[in-house]
Amino acid sequence: MKKLIAMLLAMVICLALAACGGGGTSSISAASSTAPGSGDTSSAAGGEPVTLTYWMHSSAAVDVLMDELVKEFNEANPDIIVKTEYIPFDDYMSKLIPALSTDTGPDVFKIQQGMVAQLAAAGSIQPLDESVLPGSMIENEYIESTVNGMMYDGKYYGMPTDNQSIIMYWNKDLVAAEGLDAEKGPQTWDEFFEWARKLTKSENGVMTQSGWGTNGYWPEVQSYAEQFGSFYDEASGQFVFADDDDTMAALQAMVDMYRVDKVYDVNFSKNWAGFRIGKVALMLGHPGMIGNLAETAPDVNIGTGLIPANDGKHTNVVTSWAFVANSKAPSDEATRFIEFLSSEDVMKRFCSQTGELPSRKALLEDAGLQENPHYAVALESLNESIVGRLQTGAMNSIWSDYWTKVQTTDEDLVSIMKACQDELNAELSAAVG
Repeated sequence: MKKLIAMLLAMVICLALAACGGGGTSSISAASSTAPGSGDTSSAAGGEPVTLTYWMHSSAAVDVLMDELVKEFNEANPDIIVKTEYIPFDDYMSKLIPALSTDTGPDVFKIQQGMVAQLAAAGSIQPLDESVLPGSMIENEYIESTVNGMMYDGKYYGMPTDNQSIIMYWNKDLVAAEGLDAEKGPQTWDEFFEWARKLTKSENGVMTQSGWGTNGYWPEVQSYAEQFGSFYDEASGQFVFADDDDTMAALQAMVDMYRVDKVYDVNFSKNWAGFRIGKVALMLGHPGMIGNLAETAPDVNIGTGLIPANDGKHTNVVTSWAFVANSKAPSDEATRFIEFLSSEDVMKRFCSQTGELPSRKALLEDAGLQENPHYAVALESLNESIVGRLQTGAMNSIWSDYWTKVQTTDEDLVSIMKACQDELNAELSAAVG
């Protein structure tokens, strides 16, 4: 238990670096008559409905949708009553920690994908009920990159939500002004780097326009590194990027873009903020930015495309959260609720209303989701996606600290990356060892 508490405390400290954002205020959709995590199984004993508590970090659009979904589920499943609690994002882990460590946690809840193996190893969550969600069905109907990270010791412990891949964005007006193809965008990394150089402007030695707003965000770097070498070894379950010569050569080329070519300056306008005001030309990021930019940068003429390719491969990583069940929760009922949240109809509603990406293969070709050409690019990106491997606050923080050294010092890249790799692997061992 001490190990679990320590591990979760590290996650709280670093949660602000998670890939998914949130907001809002805490609310409870209905007063609960049972303690969270109590796994009320009175249905089996006396015919009364089983009560499940569900927790998630709050965001206005998702909260409203979840209220609708829970109402529908409760009406369709009279033997189960789901009661929800929405917790402000910044407070989510600090509330979940003591609840899990004292066996008063919710029956079903959301966690970062990288926490699945950690909590499974600690015995805090349970495998999905095979009679409700068979592993064979998951493997056949779901995109591999979205569910592989949900597995521990040969069993699935969760189902994905809040899926995001990595795609490319560019400012069409800035690109066209340089005589570049504003409709097609750069296709290879060599071309992307060349565009970044051409699109970087300065006056009297001071940057006025950044060609590429890069800050070493790990899903972008892993996506790039995996195209040239090896970032993470599935067989050993270890990070290996610093030991692979091809990977390090590729990372050096990326780092040279701002150490040598100076396409971005950490003292210049922050990357996405700069993109919104037309001061940054190229960006890599999550498809969730499509909706964000439509609201926050309506005057920017945006182009989108797949991440640049090496040898014709647009490999990119998927980040996600997971619906999981407390080890104390009633298995059948908890998995039935997770199954409902992962159903094709519900998933399409999540995608349409929140901008997340689907994990079901059938939705990749859905005509309704394909209507937005930018979102269609995001759907296509999932065809060449792999699992993101730094999906906990602790690992995210480790990576961020070392990449800050990359951008702000002239220390040897190999030395920085070897130290980063050692610390990441130590974190993995401490979490599940």
